[in-house]
Amino acid sequence: MPSIDMLFADLRYSTRQLRRFPGFALTVILTLALGIGGNLAVFQLLHAALFSRLPIAHPDQLYSLHAVKSPFDRQWFFSSPAYRNLRASSANVSSVIARSGISQGILVPSGSSPSRADFQMVSDNFFEVLGLTPAAGRFFLPGEDQPTQTQLPVVLRYAYWKQSFGADPAVIGRATVINGIPAVIVGIAPEHFSGVVAGAAPDIWLPLAAQSSGRFVTWFDSLGPGSGAEIRASYQNQQSVFWLWLLVRVPDTEKSSSAARWTEILQPDFALLANASKDPAERDQIQQSRVQLISAATGEGTFRAEYSQPLILLMTMAALVLFIGCVNLANLQLVRLLSRQRELSVRASLGASRWRLLRQLLAEDLLLAALGAFPAFLISRAASALLLRWASTGDRPIPLDLRPGWELLAYGAALFFATLVGFSFLPAWRISRSNLATSMTARSSSSSSQGRNTRRWSSLLLVGQVSFSLLLLGVAALFAETLLKISRIDAGVDRAHVLSVHLDFTNAGFKEDDLPELYNRVLTQLKELPAVRAAAVSMCSIPGCIWNTAIHVYGHPEIQETQLHGEENHVGAGYFETLGIPVLRGREFEERDLPTSQPVAIVNHAFAQKLFGSENPIGHRIGYQPAPHDADFVIVGEVADARLDDLRSPPSPTAYFSLSQRPTFAESIEVRANGQPAALYSSVRQTLRSAEPNLPIDRIVSLSTEYDEGLSREKLLARLTSVFGLIAMALAALGFYGLLSFNVAARTSEIGIRMAMGATPADVRALLLRQTLAILGAGIVPGIILTEIAGLAVRNLLYGAGVVHLAPLSAAAILIIIGVLAALRPARRATLIDPITALRAD
Repeated sequence: MPSIDMLFADLRYSTRQLRRFPGFALTVILTLALGIGGNLAVFQLLHAALFSRLPIAHPDQLYSLHAVKSPFDRQWFFSSPAYRNLRASSANVSSVIARSGISQGILVPSGSSPSRADFQMVSDNFFEVLGLTPAAGRFFLPGEDQPTQTQLPVVLRYAYWKQSFGADPAVIGRATVINGIPAVIVGIAPEHFSGVVAGAAPDIWLPLAAQSSGRFVTWFDSLGPGSGAEIRASYQNQQSVFWLWLLVRVPDTEKSSSAARWTEILQPDFALLANASKDPAERDQIQQSRVQLISAATGEGTFRAEYSQPLILLMTMAALVLFIGCVNLANLQLVRLLSRQRELSVRASLGASRWRLLRQLLAEDLLLAALGAFPAFLISRAASALLLRWASTGDRPIPLDLRPGWELLAYGAALFFATLVGFSFLPAWRISRSNLATSMTARSSSSSSQGRNTRRWSSLLLVGQVSFSLLLLGVAALFAETLLKISRIDAGVDRAHVLSVHLDFTNAGFKEDDLPELYNRVLTQLKELPAVRAAAVSMCSIPGCIWNTAIHVYGHPEIQETQLHGEENHVGAGYFETLGIPVLRGREFEERDLPTSQPVAIVNHAFAQKLFGSENPIGHRIGYQPAPHDADFVIVGEVADARLDDLRSPPSPTAYFSLSQRPTFAESIEVRANGQPAALYSSVRQTLRSAEPNLPIDRIVSLSTEYDEGLSREKLLARLTSVFGLIAMALAALGFYGLLSFNVAARTSEIGIRMAMGATPADVRALLLRQTLAILGAGIVPGIILTEIAGLAVRNLLYGAGVVHLAPLSAAAILIIIGVLAALRPARRATLIDPITALRAD
């Protein structure tokens, strides 16, 4: 067919053209590969994190059930009795399922060594209601979430089964032990199902009955001491212990009636919560609550709320990088086409139509774009995995499904054609609009009005490129500054010299009566190490010790309930010295604080101010419950505030209680070194093993590292915006170099005339540098304005930034340096032009 033959002819000619100019071809391919690949990588992560639906049957029918938030942790928790009541009332219309939070346990398969595994407890109808089919074995049977099982049935996540058991189908029916409780593996979840919590995935699922054993600790809330809640007992029949999130599958036609019915059923639970509140307004609000159905088609949890704005910001920046790349390529394309104007004029004079010339130019660029598309896909695959690693905390990546789907292909195709139009079609159309046949009579293409117009357009494009490059560099500087400021925050603890030994007593076999002697023996031997300054135990390891509570003050029943709320921790003697937290008043816990002595407490400065104002808290009595139990503890000390949750959050009001007086299992041993803690790792481990061979050591890590692990979002933004800023800076340098090189070539005769009339090399360099500075000045001003606007738009992601940011100024200085450096080589080449040779050549 003639059209096919002409297409192949165009492609053969395009190949010869690209071979003649390999530098231009390589620039286009790399720019498109980086620009499109980066956009696809961020889009893939964004889609998987924000829009990917759960791989279940009819996800649009799945809803999270919200009613009243729990009193302390403010979660949409329900009690076990409330769940059973709701489920019983919905058997014929809709299905209600329950899940706990995700916690860590110890899995010991028969014949294998122990390994850590994240578990989640779910109702027996969990998988059935979601419409899932097991990859192997079965799911839970009706009644298996009741505490009557001799062996707990276990369902494994597919990826965990593949990683830990080599995808062995014989694992079905295999006996195992989880947290010291006999269990049996009954099934494997489908391959791509990771649970219903976005951004989190349990390794194993257990029935709700597992909690009754007391070996499976999970997130819970309660009405607090004095409410009848027994947090060490089974939660199955406790109406005042809240630990379950509920999901429902409801047909669209039944949503309104189901919500109204569930609201009626939950009235006793609302009354219980309302009566526990001291605030009349809060009581009325609770009693008037209504059940709400929140779509869970894309999963539950706070992951999307936490990462939606950062990912949208990164998507915008990736699009800007591609836009800058297209502007740069359009500039180079204009220059290249202008240099080929004589060739195009000859072809037009021989009868080639405008469409024929345009088609040939588009064929060349289509070939270039196609060559850039394949590496773009490879870059996107590698970059999306890298971004996921950057966004994750610790060694375990966030469980997101990054398989390419039709959305990624559609977005990639749209980017491909948009970039093709931007850098190819528009410049080619502009050149082909001129009367190419008449240009044969022109003295030279460089002196024609077409050349001047092209240089003018190129300068305008470069001005826009400078503005957007400054925007990207400025935003990168803002997030780098944020990461630097947060990492340098004074947490109120000596994190540079403290080592945290994390413990897990789940399967250790120790009894609470053994703990005081165990702690004393371990700490005594640790303190004998020459490099150890102090050591202490803590019930709740930091950062992230968010154990919410309410503290009642003896003689002050008028204090509002919200004023009583804070956090608590139980720590051993010498804890504040070990962490480097100053004691402001009174004393810290000592060895004399025994179970038989007066129970004592210490409050931090924030809690002291909250409860007592400017009054000295020493000697005041507090308790977990209202009178007569509001005087159980005597405050013996006030310590400075410390950021025990994370670096971003301000110090929380915190009450500390003596672990020696109320022995319980500790989560960590804090060790303060005289020098750098890194040198203590091996000696601390050996000492602990010597003191107690069965001590359940989970990991040993510096406190500084633990705080840094909580900055995954800030690190992701700082790293990726810096990458985008560097790419924009490189493209800006390439743009200046290309434009000025073209100007030198196009104005050879003009420069020759100037030098023939007495212009010195310094005058020629000044001419080109003035042009560079003019373009920089025209682009920097709007760039600074755009950066300030962007800083205001993302101010909730920044830390310590004022209304006016200094980052744009530093980014502008960098761009000026880059622009001037890029202009030096073309300027030097211009000074070497021989006036006689230049005039003869023209």
